[in-house]
Amino acid sequence: MFRGLMIFSMFLICTFIGFFLGENYKRRSIQLKEFQKGLLLLSNEIIYANTPLPDALMEVSKKVYNPISEILNDMSFTLENGYAGTIYESFEKAYMKSKEEMNLLDDDYKIISDFFKTLGSSGVTGQDKIFKIALDSIDINYKEAKKFEKENIKLYRTLGLSIGAMLAIFFI
Repeated sequence: MFRGLMIFSMFLICTFIGFFLGENYKRRSIQLKEFQKGLLLLSNEIIYANTPLPDALMEVSKKVYNPISEILNDMSFTLENGYAGTIYESFEKAYMKSKEEMNLLDDDYKIISDFFKTLGSSGVTGQDKIFKIALDSIDINYKEAKKFEKENIKLYRTLGLSIGAMLAIFFI
């Protein structure tokens, strides 16, 4: 009885690990899509509504999901209270605070950090171009992430299930 229970629990644990590893790919694509949505909303707030950056970040943070919402909210708070000298510094602080929840690759992070380095450094037409470049780059990475998600979710789920079944058979 106890042996059967241990074999079954080992099977479930291996299956769970496979599902968990597969979900990391899904979380990356979801977070990239949320960043894309956030940048689009931020573009509308800054360029068309002429909202000050801290207020625009606060408004956008209410319309996107965590952890992106948390990053934008922290940036808004940091800029509003003068805890950071630049927009990029506030992004760095906020991102490092939420890094554990993020599933972005270094390339994704580089695109977003480069965007925040250049934000506010030019006029309205320059800002519009900066937003378009960042949105296009994130869109390319999003499509790549969706492709990896499609391939790897099925792979890791099947692999976890297969390893669990193999170990269960081995111990029987």
